[in-house]
Amino acid sequence: MAENIVAGLFGLTPQMYQNQQYGQDLNRGIALAQLSPGAAAQAGLQASVGQLGRGFAGAMGIEDPQLKMISTRNAIAQQIDQTNPESILKGAQMLAQAGDQQGAMALAQYARQAQSEMAQTQQRRAAEQASLAQAAKTNLNVKQEEELRSKLSELGPNATQDQVIGILTQYGPPEKVLAALTAAQSKTEATLAKTAASDAANQAKIEAAKTAADAALERAKVLADAKIEAAATAGATAKEIARMRIDSARDLKEFANSLKGPKTLAPSLQKEEDKELELVDSLTARETSLAPAIATLTPDPKTGKPPLELGPVNNLRYQAQNAAGNSSTESRNYAALQRAVQEATNLKTDAAKGVQTDKDVLRFANELIAAFGGNDTKTTLEALSNFSKSTAKAKENAQKRIDSRRKSQGVDPYYGPALGTAQNPIKLD
Repeated sequence: MAENIVAGLFGLTPQMYQNQQYGQDLNRGIALAQLSPGAAAQAGLQASVGQLGRGFAGAMGIEDPQLKMISTRNAIAQQIDQTNPESILKGAQMLAQAGDQQGAMALAQYARQAQSEMAQTQQRRAAEQASLAQAAKTNLNVKQEEELRSKLSELGPNATQDQVIGILTQYGPPEKVLAALTAAQSKTEATLAKTAASDAANQAKIEAAKTAADAALERAKVLADAKIEAAATAGATAKEIARMRIDSARDLKEFANSLKGPKTLAPSLQKEEDKELELVDSLTARETSLAPAIATLTPDPKTGKPPLELGPVNNLRYQAQNAAGNSSTESRNYAALQRAVQEATNLKTDAAKGVQTDKDVLRFANELIAAFGGNDTKTTLEALSNFSKSTAKAKENAQKRIDSRRKSQGVDPYYGPALGTAQNPIKLD
């Protein structure tokens, strides 16, 4: 598999390169041999002489730079596990240390593609497993679900509560049946949106950094060439020009290395930071998802009433409208609130399984679940606001830990000095 990576990314193996060199020698021999008799024999002799010359040069310690680069790539590729993106990235680092920047960039790109494909596969599997698990909990198979949705849709948007309940009771307790129809779809949509936003942000950072580095290196090359040209015009000797070119190549190489960025964390610490960054992304996504629900329960300054009013009858009507595909503004707002409560329920479940969860976040998650169950608009709004604030605080704490870890290792901060200032204080739990 490693040979496939070399051939795919770098074009040539050492054997392919040597065969190519022999072919070029053979073609040159044929061209020369056409001037005299015995063309085929002379062409073969010419090619063999070329091969012999390269063999003699190798014996004398003179290496073909192109063959050396290809051999180095092939040797490093043999150490790569193609199914492991981390192994591929290590290979890219080894190429960079060997001075092969082009090969390192190509291999790093291959690793990013592999990581993306693996993440997409895991995401699809998780969605499928969640859907299957939800179906098993509700005892509704696909055919029953389709029948139920069809019957609710036939009722129309003006259906009475008794009509809706009459259909739902054919498949089980109304509350559980409605929850089964909406929970899996809402959870999948939220997960997909969070993943897409995180991937887009990370890719944008990578592309922006690469573009800036490429532009800076190109400017340096143009300036170096201009200096050499100016020296030649001013009458510099061939030896002086040659020395300038050597110095310029060395300086450009050092500059390119400096563009790779500042000191990085050790692999073990980088893994810890990656987990913290995933937590920050998750908490940010939760903040974003809670905002619409808070807005729907906040009273309008003019009317004094919120856009969404909770209650046993109202809640049942909202769920029926969403399940039947006849949603209204109020029912969609209720769905957003349901997703917020489901997020709190998931946290509570994770904590019960032993998953580490911020204590304040968990406390306010329990508060939200209890308030929502009481069908009181004001109490639910207060609990929802507390849940959102505790989420924001947990995110700030995680960001603080990331920068503190980096500072202890002499690495540039991830979020910058503005984090945790007097205007934005942060206290670690």
